[in-house]
Amino acid sequence: MVKTKIVTDSSATMKPSLRDQYNIHVVPLSVMIDGTVYTDDENLSGEQFMEMMVKAKNLPKTSQPPIGEFVNLYDELGEDGSEILSIHMSETLSGTVDAAKQASNITKSKVTVIDTETTDQSLAFAVLRAAELAQEEKTSEEILPEIQQMLKNTKLYIGVSTLENLVKGGRISRAKGLLSSILSIRVIMEFKNGDLFPIVKGRGAKTFNKWFERLKN
Repeated sequence: MVKTKIVTDSSATMKPSLRDQYNIHVVPLSVMIDGTVYTDDENLSGEQFMEMMVKAKNLPKTSQPPIGEFVNLYDELGEDGSEILSIHMSETLSGTVDAAKQASNITKSKVTVIDTETTDQSLAFAVLRAAELAQEEKTSEEILPEIQQMLKNTKLYIGVSTLENLVKGGRISRAKGLLSSILSIRVIMEFKNGDLFPIVKGRGAKTFNKWFERLKN
């Protein structure tokens, strides 16, 4: 029986214990904060990153893993004849999935690369489900359609408590960002088709709570 092994990138938010439990292999991105490069792995927690981002003078930037890092991992995982499903965040957010595709054409292993067109928790859900199916000894051909269907029914919402980084990134004007800060505006956005779309705006943190209650109902 051919085994299927699961690879993803560090934008998939999940606990290290889950990665270990389901034997998920994570290729870390790099994060540059005020000129210093950090590896997005277990040595840089989400809490540490958020704290550093708040204090950063400039907008933190990420960079995709080198192609060679993917090639080395694919070669290692496929050495025993295993197939590999490499599941990654949207190509509109990072060149990570493109690097994975290039590596899949170089490695000797059989690799299928999936652009999930999402990131964070919704990416993690897809990765975890793929890993569950892999543990059930499903082949990559059997896993792929289920993950694709799952992604069609998945939505990613983002609660934005400050628009400062959206201003730094050029997504909104400085004037709008300043006004939103003064008025304590909170925004809920949906990540769809590679872009962010505001769906709810309100004043104060209660905006998030009210929207979440409506969503549950």
